[in-house]
Amino acid sequence: MKQQSMKRHPKLILFLIVGIIILAGVACQSGEVISPAEATARAKSARAVVIKKTATPGGKTESGADVIPTGTKAILVGKAYLVNIYKKPGSTRILTQQEKGVEVAVQDTQDVDGATWYLIQAPAGQGWVKAESLEVETPAATLKTGDTVYLAGKAYLVNLYKEPGGTRIIAQQERGAAVEIKDVQEQNGETWYLVDAPTGLGWVKAESITAEKPE
Repeated sequence: MKQQSMKRHPKLILFLIVGIIILAGVACQSGEVISPAEATARAKSARAVVIKKTATPGGKTESGADVIPTGTKAILVGKAYLVNIYKKPGSTRILTQQEKGVEVAVQDTQDVDGATWYLIQAPAGQGWVKAESLEVETPAATLKTGDTVYLAGKAYLVNLYKEPGGTRIIAQQERGAAVEIKDVQEQNGETWYLVDAPTGLGWVKAESITAEKPE
């Protein structure tokens, strides 16, 4: 039974043999004497460390970028209209797709082969996306009069309203257009911005603008 198990895992056996040889060589150089059993245990431990690559939430990725913490709300971004959501981090198997500009929740982070992947919960389902497919929006509260910002939202066209808190739409502008903030007002607990868009002046909700230029 033991011989059959060894035949099924030739790569593992080779890895352990190489690990034992390397550890034995290191031990000889340092003057440390270890038994074959101890060398085998250390080789298995080293293998476990090599395989496990999990990014630390709130820390840095292997590329040096900031890790998006678990629980953070982020926006799907990309050059294509639809963003691929994968079955596993580092996988090429696409589970589903979601339109860019949609808000998702980050649930986990992993580094695979030097690339950072995020497990997200999107309207289309749960799955993994590459780090470049996510963007954390700058809080609208930091924006002020005179700032140039960009229209954002799920729909292609963003509504511009006659007054803050109102329902009368006076114009529409495509998502991603650059606009200038002319005024800021609070209405019923919501922040509204008067923006100067190519189609004219109008009020938009805080969630309809972002400081980051979309791709």
